[in-house]
Amino acid sequence: MCFFKMPEIQMPTVEYVGPSQDDIDAQNQALTDFQNTLTANNQTFQTNIQNQITKANESTTNLMTKISEMNAQAAAAADSGLTSAPYAITTEDNADQTDLAQTTATIKDKKKPTGSLKITQSGIQSSAGTGVNYGV
Repeated sequence: MCFFKMPEIQMPTVEYVGPSQDDIDAQNQALTDFQNTLTANNQTFQTNIQNQITKANESTTNLMTKISEMNAQAAAAADSGLTSAPYAITTEDNADQTDLAQTTATIKDKKKPTGSLKITQSGIQSSAGTGVNYGV
């Protein structure tokens, strides 16, 4: 004998609550715009880097041309005997000391004066408050 009635079980209703199709389309458009902007920025960066590399290569080529011209001029001057070295080595035995290169003597350390501070312990009384007292 049952005096009470069992409650009827009801299944929960499932409803999809999420972004609408308009929101999804707006997000996809934002991603596409970001991708296009990123691609354009990368292309601009690559173009600028390539221009800098090209200019550096041209500058290097010009510099190498100038160096080779200077080497050719130096070789031509050496062949004609026109060398202008800033320092020349002599092999003469009778060269005076004044004709040779100047040299410097080694630097000697200065003698430092000794200190004049002398501390004597004979004139200090060993009592509290005088001098430095160390506990033993």
